[in-house]
Amino acid sequence: MGSNTHLLEVDKDVLELVVKLFNYSSINSFNEDVRKVKEWIKKQPHFPEVMADNKIKNFIILNKGNVERSKEKIENYYNVRSRLPEIFDNIHPKLPYMEKVKESVFFVPLPKLTKEHYRVFFYKIRDVYLAESIEMVHFLRLLWNIQQIRLIEDVTYGDMFVFDGKNTTLQFMLKATPMILYKMMFLLQQLFSNRLKAVYIINAPPFTEKLLAILRSVLKPKLIERIHFCENSDVLVEKIGSEVLPIDYGGKENSLEELQEKLHQKFKEREDYFTQLDKLRINRALKPQTLKNDEMYGLPGNFKNLEID
Repeated sequence: MGSNTHLLEVDKDVLELVVKLFNYSSINSFNEDVRKVKEWIKKQPHFPEVMADNKIKNFIILNKGNVERSKEKIENYYNVRSRLPEIFDNIHPKLPYMEKVKESVFFVPLPKLTKEHYRVFFYKIRDVYLAESIEMVHFLRLLWNIQQIRLIEDVTYGDMFVFDGKNTTLQFMLKATPMILYKMMFLLQQLFSNRLKAVYIINAPPFTEKLLAILRSVLKPKLIERIHFCENSDVLVEKIGSEVLPIDYGGKENSLEELQEKLHQKFKEREDYFTQLDKLRINRALKPQTLKNDEMYGLPGNFKNLEID
C-alpha cells in the first residue's frame, strides 16, 4: 500500500544542501555513491533484499558520506533484527499493544525541518496511568518504527528532541533502566549514527536529575552538554522556531494531538512496508565470514560510553 498522509516535509533543495556539507561536488556525485553501495548490496548473498535508494541515501547521509562506514551500518541494520529478538520480535505498529502506546504518550516527529535541516521530535505523557502500565521497551519499538518511516521519506541529517516532563511520574521514570537507555542509544548510534544536536527538557520533575545521573554513565560529556533544562517553553520558539513548533507550544504547526493522529495514519498506510520489515533477516549460513560487528549484539552490562556525533 502506498502512503498519502503528508507527515514529514522535505524541501526539494534540502538533500542537495546536505550533501554539499559532506563535500560532494554535486548531487550526481552523491548519487554515484548511492549506486556503488547498491551494487555492493546486490553482491551480498546473505542480505534479505536490495535496499531502496532512499534508504541508502539516508545511510550515507547519516555516515557523513563515508561509503565504507555506510556499508557497515547497513549490515548492522539487517543483522540486528535476529540478534535482538527482545526488541524486534512483535514490533509491527499494527499490533494491539502499540495502540496502547499511542494512547499513553505523544511521541511524534514535527513536519517541518529547522533552518539547520534538523528534524524535531516531541514527547509528552498523555495518560499517566496507562503510561505506567506499559513496558519501556514498547516505547523503544515506537521510536524504531518512526525511524523506519524516516528512512524512506525523510532526510536524516540531524535530530533534536523536546521532552515535556508534565505528567511524568517517578514510577514511570524508574522504567528507564540503564539497560533500556543503553539499548536505545546503542541502536541509534551503532545502526544509524544519528547526530543528536540538542535535547530540551521542559516542565522537568525534580527527580529528573536521577535520570541524568544514569545517562552520564552511558553518554559522552559532549552529548550531556547538549541536554538543556528549560524553565518554560518560551526558549523553544527561539531555538527551534515558531514555524516548526506545534500550536500547543507557541508555534504555528498542528497540535500534538493532530500530529499523533497523522503519524499513526502513516503507520496504517505503510502496513505492507512494516510487514516486509518483519521478514528481513540475514542468512548467516551464506555469510562467508563472521559479521564484523557480531560481538556488539550481546549488549554487555559493562556500558561503553556512546558518542553520538
